Amino acid sequence: MVRSITFLEAGYTEQLEKFVNPLTGSWRKIRFPSTVALIEHSTAGMILFDTGYSPRFVEVTRYFPEKIYALVTPVVIPPEESAVGKIRKLGLRPDDVSHVVLSHFHADHIAGAADFKKAKYVYSFRELEYFKGLSRFNQVKNAFVGALLPDDFHSRSLPADEFLVPLPELSPHWKGKDLLGDGSIMLVSLPGHTLGQVGLYVRDVGGKDYLLVADAAWLTTSYQENILPHQIAQSVFYNRKAYRETLGHLHDLYCSHQSGGRLNIVTCHCDMGFSEIEGKHV
Repeated sequence: MVRSITFLEAGYTEQLEKFVNPLTGSWRKIRFPSTVALIEHSTAGMILFDTGYSPRFVEVTRYFPEKIYALVTPVVIPPEESAVGKIRKLGLRPDDVSHVVLSHFHADHIAGAADFKKAKYVYSFRELEYFKGLSRFNQVKNAFVGALLPDDFHSRSLPADEFLVPLPELSPHWKGKDLLGDGSIMLVSLPGHTLGQVGLYVRDVGGKDYLLVADAAWLTTSYQENILPHQIAQSVFYNRKAYRETLGHLHDLYCSHQSGGRLNIVTCHCDMGFSEIEGKHV
């Protein structure tokens, strides 16, 4: 069973509000945190969902073409603010993390992956193979920087691409893959933003359920009001139609669970949403 979830910020960048909320957003820049979730399981130990930014990102984007990413998306990430730095502040060691679930392979989600040298990596094999098949320039264009992954990444991998277990408490649209075999943490497919983006459905943490959706919705208002990002922002998505469908399913989930209040949908980049859960140990 899951004992707790702690939400942490691992660096941030800034984005134009209009890009993520074209209906009511302005052209001002807003803070765009990279949120990770540290999940404590009774037998598996500590499980990390995404890794956010790390100083390694600065190192591997010093030269072209990777430098283009750093120029387009300036990152603020002091060493102590990385996921591994925050975990140490909690009195834990990096080696205490048994699994790192990577929602997708964009740099702001994998930059800290090399900091966890004992963990197993859970991710979409199809997505990684897709990114590896691109030229180096097109990898950067699609926000993938392969040098962020540790050298022994494949030897510690647990790829996950089949989602066959029904999740009736969500809806008929949702199926999952049992991460640990006890039904407490389910991987779910969230296609569209990338080829194989995955989320986590975490059951019964202090009487609440948590659906961690990474970039399937950038803001809390995105899934609450079913607001698609600006067309310019959508141009970087792998499949716009699939993204719209996924966001629509999240909106339906929010509407159907709103009155009960048991389900918490958590995005990765919403500064307002993160301010409500930062450091929260539930």
